[in-house]
Amino acid sequence: MLNKQLRLARHIREHEAVSLDLFEITEEEIPTPGDGQFLVKTEALGTSPAQRAYLMGSDSRFHPPLDIGEIMRGRGVGRIISSRHPDFKEGDVVACSTGWQYYSIQDGDQSRSLVKTLQKIHHPQEPLYLHLGTLGASAFAAYFGFLDIGRPVAGDRVVVSACAGGVGSLVAQIARIKGCRVVGIAGSPEKCAWIKDVVGVDEVINYRTDNLDEKLAEFCPDGIDIYFDNVGGDFLDTALKNIALRGRAVICGLISTEYENTPPPGPQHYYNLIYRRARMEGFFVWDYFEQFEAAEAELMTWYKNGDLTPTEKVYHGLEAAPEALQSLFAGIASGIKVIDVS
Repeated sequence: MLNKQLRLARHIREHEAVSLDLFEITEEEIPTPGDGQFLVKTEALGTSPAQRAYLMGSDSRFHPPLDIGEIMRGRGVGRIISSRHPDFKEGDVVACSTGWQYYSIQDGDQSRSLVKTLQKIHHPQEPLYLHLGTLGASAFAAYFGFLDIGRPVAGDRVVVSACAGGVGSLVAQIARIKGCRVVGIAGSPEKCAWIKDVVGVDEVINYRTDNLDEKLAEFCPDGIDIYFDNVGGDFLDTALKNIALRGRAVICGLISTEYENTPPPGPQHYYNLIYRRARMEGFFVWDYFEQFEAAEAELMTWYKNGDLTPTEKVYHGLEAAPEALQSLFAGIASGIKVIDVS
């Protein structure tokens, strides 16, 4: 058996869709771990909007680009099949930066890393791709962003942009668990029906056909207590226009404007942060790394009790990874996009 990999063949052009054409499929011998290392067999891969930045060939705000010939970066989950590290045993399940490949060598010592990302899964749940989504990184972003930054109180009016996406669909469910009333924003009748019927929001807004400002005023007549933003741009500006007294805007992502060459203008209604004594705060999920285990335990409880519905959309095979990533930008499917490569 060889280690199949997807390596960058050329950088992506502006407005070009992510596709398999950007990559070269290679095969190499399976690597052998050295002292302090272990070998992981990838079971599933996750997706993140940040991955498009790797393909662009120039430094983005946060993400260094891939060089031609490099293995595509990405987070995955898998089992350890060989180890030379005392804390990581054969058979253990880990979520880590596997890259788009079947096998990866991991260094068990993260003390030299500026950002810790290697997570041992103490209570693995099948299918393992849940530990990239409903019980993994997407859920941690929803969990810490909403609970720690949003600080919900039962009865709060919560608005979630990109509510049919991976993080948004989990934020909405956690808000419902905490006794909040949830308004979800999505971009098609199918997605609006999905977040109503599967995710369980109270009200839906189709931003393509509805007047966002009017609908927010209708569904949140006393203002938005918590706005969870995955989109940025005009969505954020309209939410700030409708923010409640002492409301909170949680900034998780800006997919609507993140890859524009010219940064868009700032929000016009930021003054409501003063007039309504509101707060807007961004966060980086990996800052909460040391708390992942505790969060996973609570998410697992909600999942097993049936309070948290998995929303994974599963693609199959390593070659499907580009299509899965592009789906984040094309808006063609709901839920958390994962790739099963087992």
